[in-house]
Amino acid sequence: MPKAPRHRKRVRTARLQASAAPLQPQDSNQAQTSNESPTPSQQHQQQQGKKVGKKEAEVTNLLDKLRSDKPDERIWASAALSNILLTLPPVTLRLLLSKNLIGLLIERLTDAEESVAVEALGALRNLAVTSPSSIVSEMHNKRLLLPLMSTHVPLLVPRVHEMLLPPAEPLKPTLPATAEQRKQVDIQNAKNEQRRRMFWDWSENVFMLLWCLAESTTKILGSLNAHADKIVEFALAYLDEGALGLSALGEENGMDVEGKKSKKGKKADEAKRERVPLFVAVSAAQTLHAFLSSNPTSHLLLLQSPLLPSLTSILTTSTPPTQKTARTDSHAASDPASDAEDWLQLRVLAFGILLELTKAGGKGLGRDEMRETLKESQGLLLSLVATDLNAVAAASVQTHSEMDPKLVEAPSAASTAQAIKLASIERQLSTLQLSLEILGEWCATLDAEGLGSMDEDDEDWGGIAVDGEGDVEMGMDEDDDVPADGVFRKQLPKEEEDGMMAGEEEEPVVELSSSALSLFADLPLQLLKLAHPTPLSFLRQPTDTTPTTAPSTLLPTSDATSSTPSSTADLPALLTPIADILTTLHVRSLECLNNLYITLSRASSSESVSSFLSSEKQQSDLQQVWEATLGLVQGAAEGAKSVESGKEGDVEEVEQRKMEVVGAGVGAAWGMARIGLGEEGKLIVGPSTTPFLITMFSHPYATLATPAGEAVRVRIAGALGWIGRREDVSAEENESIGLFLLSLLPNGKTPSPLSPTPEVLLQAIDSLIDLYSDEEAPYDVPVFREKGFLQRLDASVAGVRAAAKKLDRKKFPELRSRADGALENLTGFVQYRKEVARY
Repeated sequence: MPKAPRHRKRVRTARLQASAAPLQPQDSNQAQTSNESPTPSQQHQQQQGKKVGKKEAEVTNLLDKLRSDKPDERIWASAALSNILLTLPPVTLRLLLSKNLIGLLIERLTDAEESVAVEALGALRNLAVTSPSSIVSEMHNKRLLLPLMSTHVPLLVPRVHEMLLPPAEPLKPTLPATAEQRKQVDIQNAKNEQRRRMFWDWSENVFMLLWCLAESTTKILGSLNAHADKIVEFALAYLDEGALGLSALGEENGMDVEGKKSKKGKKADEAKRERVPLFVAVSAAQTLHAFLSSNPTSHLLLLQSPLLPSLTSILTTSTPPTQKTARTDSHAASDPASDAEDWLQLRVLAFGILLELTKAGGKGLGRDEMRETLKESQGLLLSLVATDLNAVAAASVQTHSEMDPKLVEAPSAASTAQAIKLASIERQLSTLQLSLEILGEWCATLDAEGLGSMDEDDEDWGGIAVDGEGDVEMGMDEDDDVPADGVFRKQLPKEEEDGMMAGEEEEPVVELSSSALSLFADLPLQLLKLAHPTPLSFLRQPTDTTPTTAPSTLLPTSDATSSTPSSTADLPALLTPIADILTTLHVRSLECLNNLYITLSRASSSESVSSFLSSEKQQSDLQQVWEATLGLVQGAAEGAKSVESGKEGDVEEVEQRKMEVVGAGVGAAWGMARIGLGEEGKLIVGPSTTPFLITMFSHPYATLATPAGEAVRVRIAGALGWIGRREDVSAEENESIGLFLLSLLPNGKTPSPLSPTPEVLLQAIDSLIDLYSDEEAPYDVPVFREKGFLQRLDASVAGVRAAAKKLDRKKFPELRSRADGALENLTGFVQYRKEVARY
């Protein structure tokens, strides 16, 4: 399933400024033309009517110019649109869209005038970046890919090498030449120079649109796969180590084995050669990364490309190349500071791309060498995780406070030193966000060598594995290997004649390398620090509810929890992007924690991992992370708005982030419970933890009819199964957990009033079987036997059978297979406990 957008994509102003902005804000105090004095209500209606009428006329005029036969008018209209789409009010944007703006811009992509086509690309790019995914889907439905892949990409790829060479000598008129002939030569020279300067912005616009398409829907990804060879070739042309100046850098640092004359001539040629601007290389890498993610059918093209080693060169080169960068209209000269930031992000993306290639399984085509390179380079990601977000937030606020209040809203504000610094902070945070996403994937695959390959049967428990942001409504038939909600679920084993569950003794012991364990040694506390909100986090949503402190019994060694703050204060526009990324970083760090504990729990039975987890430091760290994570979940859940069932995109952005904190937090808690509540575990669970998790099951975030809502419920049911069977659990607490899990099962053929989805029902069955599989547990007699749990389980079999039969085997083969297995396990478990009861 294509992932949700990874981080903020940059927008661009038009290369060519329109002579006048066509949609200016209207004066709200226009003079009345009526002789009668209107009432305030009438006056408002008249003003609004005039505004709408004038705005519609301006829109019509703008679109007419976009259709004009005159190239200058088409250039003006497309440039104006590229700029105003960044600031248009929603009403005006809807008006433009209703008049087929997208279709007209796509038509202009094949305009005979290249400047028109490039400006139209810029307008579409800005529209795609700043609009919801439905707009990107509309672009795809109106055949955006056709001009991109049949016209623009074939034009751009062959020119990359040419654009890095010194420009050709200007044309000269043949003498004797008339004034008109000299004028025409000057015009042609100007066009050649303009084409050269606009090439890189043109390239970036195409990459940004492909990136947006790759991160949208499975259907669109399928359309992109039809052009996979062109997309991979297009991206690699800009990531080639020669085009980036890395080959020259290597020669400077390497041994000279050439003759002096040859070396001198080569150096002279390299001195004249320019390199790809790094902002374009970053967009190429983003496109390639998004296209490869969860799309293994595209991997072979890259694995077999002769340019693949360039990605390793990028990853292992710590400093950006010093070669002169090609000039563009948006970047007149190379800036060392922004180059360093772009190069760092490019290296992180190279890590992510190589990681995607190794996740497909198998050891051929250089995958072993790639994994070794990734192990050696994981310090790149760890260095970013050490960022102090509170210091970043404070620096952002301080920088904004130093701006001249008169310039904050002015167009010239973007060029001030403070605005440039804020933009730099935003870029650095974006790189951190990207690194956390890739680090989460890296943590989730560090046991791949022990597992052999990342087949879905190897994933044996629920959690956010790799990506927890499903954006498909429940019930849709997706053909992805990974479930839409990112939850990998346990395959329920079958019962053998001796009462053991089939497969219990056959599960392979998964080992983790020493490099993996060294990575995990300090990472949990670093991620936890990133998960805590800053003063700028979660500031988009005002709330009337004051966050409260969690009961001290919830956190055994602490009497407070970290709540996610909400403020009614206005957030300055220049700080909004930073606040958004900070909020997202908290979610990504929790997701990374979740994946870390997935991997540790899978390998916890191995001697090396067991020894690692039983160390005093790891026990202490686990307790600290456990308490703080539950506190973050509670903080995010408090004061939440009542969320209606429906698509996640309908929920306010900050509310969505709080939902993700809850989902990632309970997933991490499930992983920690597996590690800390097993035979050797010493995790302390406060008496309020179980009531809190049971309450969270009915929280609005958990009851949403979306994959994310379902995932919260699955993870809570899974975590409770471990909490309920820990060594020091009381009979009363065990009973409350058992009764809750039983309430998720049907009673006879009557469905549960809690309306669990099939996934939740399967997890409840799994947890109940694990909870009461040991008939010698201290709580077994007073709870399971004396409270009639066996009879209640027996009564649920008919309802579970009916629920399983409702699952269409053709539409949901994997889910139906697991449901059949769960029914067989439940039946066998009930029969086994009946036999135990006879003695």
